Amino acid sequence: MIRHLVCERALQLFILILLGVNLVYAQQNELENPFIGGGITIIDLVAENPSEYIEQQQGNSAIFEKLGTSLAGVCTAVSGNDFPGEMRVYALFTSLADAFGMWDAMLTDEEIVDLQKDFNSSRKLIGNQTLQIVKGLEGEIFEDPYGIRILNVNPSNPAAYLQAVINLEEAFHANGFDRIQFDVHRPIASGDIGYYTVIAIAPSLRMLGEAFAALTSEAWARDAYSLVTASRSSPVSDKAYRCQPLYTAE
Repeated sequence: MIRHLVCERALQLFILILLGVNLVYAQQNELENPFIGGGITIIDLVAENPSEYIEQQQGNSAIFEKLGTSLAGVCTAVSGNDFPGEMRVYALFTSLADAFGMWDAMLTDEEIVDLQKDFNSSRKLIGNQTLQIVKGLEGEIFEDPYGIRILNVNPSNPAAYLQAVINLEEAFHANGFDRIQFDVHRPIASGDIGYYTVIAIAPSLRMLGEAFAALTSEAWARDAYSLVTASRSSPVSDKAYRCQPLYTAE
């Protein structure tokens, strides 16, 4: 009986220490990562010629700077897209207020309004999204085209799901995929797209495919991924994109 109580107390102490470590880790990440709690804006569209549209956007660094953007880019859907030429332009902000403020500028700033009119002949707007950053940009920021997979999910236990995604990222890093990153965002005023938007980022679409192949071929990946799937239902949506960076604030 005494031995049982000692073991139980030891287990309770271990859990408290583990929770404390995770809390400190989260607090440190929030202090070190200026994007935590910040925002992302997304303009979804269909372009007649994605390559030409990217070239047009590459000349807009002054606009992104004017908007107070920290990072911006454009992505072309390559799998899971609903339409040919499906794309999205994204902008990251260290403040959610600044992210929402961008929509004000899009409607009222004459220079930006005129620029949008110039693009109307080569694209069709689908919709806008605003998301709050829960976990993101803790790793490499790619300067060349890179690949992403975006899943919108409804986890049964959001806290457990978030921790499972963090554990999966750590498992990838410990097993040769140190350039893989998982970002988690919470949609705000973005329509019906799920509780979390999760983005897997890799320096190329090929590496992205290699990483996801490991989820079924490698025991370490299967074990970590099982905790992810156990805390959520099937994804609401699942798409892959090839992304091109456009702007980075200096």
